[in-house]
Parts: sequence; structure tokens; C-alpha cells
Amino acid sequence: MNKDLLLLKLALRDARRPGAVLASLLLVGLPALLGLIHVQMRRFTHTAPEVGYDLLAGLLVFGFSLVILAVVHGTSIVSQEMEQKTIVFLLTRPVPRYRVLLARFLAAAFVVTCTVCLSTVLLALLVFGPDGLSRPQVQRDLTVLPLGALAYTSLFALLSTFLQRPLIYGLGFAFGWESWVPFMPGSFRHLSVMTYVRALAAHQPPEDLPNRMTALLNLLNPTQIAPGAARLVLFAIIGVCLGLALWIFSHREYVPADAAE
Repeated sequence: MNKDLLLLKLALRDARRPGAVLASLLLVGLPALLGLIHVQMRRFTHTAPEVGYDLLAGLLVFGFSLVILAVVHGTSIVSQEMEQKTIVFLLTRPVPRYRVLLARFLAAAFVVTCTVCLSTVLLALLVFGPDGLSRPQVQRDLTVLPLGALAYTSLFALLSTFLQRPLIYGLGFAFGWESWVPFMPGSFRHLSVMTYVRALAAHQPPEDLPNRMTALLNLLNPTQIAPGAARLVLFAIIGVCLGLALWIFSHREYVPADAAE
């Protein structure tokens, strides 16, 4: 147990590297900043449409921040050690390999979860005021985001165990696959992780939202998927991806990036 706690502390320390911290700060502040701008525009001009919490949370926190943070932290679980040439020292610790990877995965998922939840809290407080955290949709989002963070982080952790440059593939998946597959008609959207996350956290458009924005939110929310089925799929993604990542990391030989080239 002491070794596991030490591994977790070391992984959390590695997660505080400048690039990751900067990305987290930007993604925490972006939805809140747009929420503040919206509130001020309505207060002083009374002409801006009611964008509301649901649109900002649905498009920015779930559709952007959650995925990008999981890419940054999930793909670095192994690749960071490869690039810094510390993978050999990591694997020579007197601890089974799967426990090393599991500690790093939990640290990455914890950072992603805390960041997106903090972003949601700030957005809710700015849009709704002091009682923002008591709103049902905010409380629902704060329970769904950890599950989404675990699903995406496990997927990108898997990529990190067998790809040399997982960040590139992860960004391609985030900006490519996850950006357009959820909008596809029929059952094709079921191939996207975000489809199941949105099924648990459907964001309803405000009443005075323009028709185009209303259509966008309705398109993002796959109401035909039952919440129980969505949870089951997300837990399956976590179990399969994390299980494969632990197996690959336990059996594959890793060498520093320069040595591999």
C-alpha cells in the first residue's frame, strides 16, 4: 500500500509539468470567460440571445475541455517517460508493472476530473449566480464528468502503451473522429465515446435560443440511448481499454525514444 501511494504521488507530481498545467488553466478559464462575457452582454445591452449554461457546458466543457485534457494527460502516461528517457528507471522499480501504470492512470484521470469539474463549477456560478451549484443540470454534470474522464483517459492511456507518438493520434481522434461522428445520423454515432457521455448529460436549449443553436444542441443530445445502456457502454470502455493497457505495459519492452530510433 505504501508503494502504491508513493507511485501515485510521483505520478501526480509528473502531472504538474508546465505544459499540462497551462493547458488545464486555459481550459478551466475558457468556458467561465465566455459565460462572464455573455452575462455582461445581457446585463448591459439586453440584446444578446440567451446562450445559457447548457450550451456553454455542452459545447465547451463536454465537447472540448474533457476530450483535450484526456488526450494531454492520458497519452503522456507512458510517452512522457519515453521522451524524458526515464522509462528504464520507472520499470526497474520493485513493483509490478501493472501497478505502476495503474497509479499513473489514476493520477491522470484525477487531474482531468478535477479540471473539468472546476470549469463546470465556475461556469455555473457565473451564469446562475451564488445558487448555481444547486441547479439540477449542474449537479448532473458533476456526476457524469468523472465517468467521462475515466473513459477517455483509459482510451488514451491504451494508445500511450503501444504508439510512439500517441499525442498526435489522440489529437487526431479528438478533433477528427469525436468531432463529426456524434453528428452522424442513424447508428453510426454509436461508435463515438461522446455519444454515450452526452446521453447521460443531455443539455437542453434555453427557450429564447435562436433556431440554429437549438438545432445544434438537439443534434448533440442522443436522447434515443437509455442512460443505463450508456453507463454500461462507458464502463465497458473503461474496463477493456484499461485492461488492455495494463496487459500491454506488463509484457512489452520499452526503450527511451533516442534508443528506439
